[in-house]
Amino acid sequence: MVIATATLGFIFLYLTIATFSMLNKARMYPPKKVLKQRMSVFGSLALFFIAITFLLLRMQQ
Repeated sequence: MVIATATLGFIFLYLTIATFSMLNKARMYPPKKVLKQRMSVFGSLALFFIAITFLLLRMQQ
């Protein structure tokens, strides 16, 4: 369970970073507004899953 949540957290962290790097290249499609929305969603999910991972690790001790 811990490994799965950590993996999901790092996947969403990667997607956040990838979306952030696309902001400079974005011109017409996809618009920067959509990319910023995606980045906030991916970032929130990454923080959520990483926080759940740390909570699960604390509960195991």
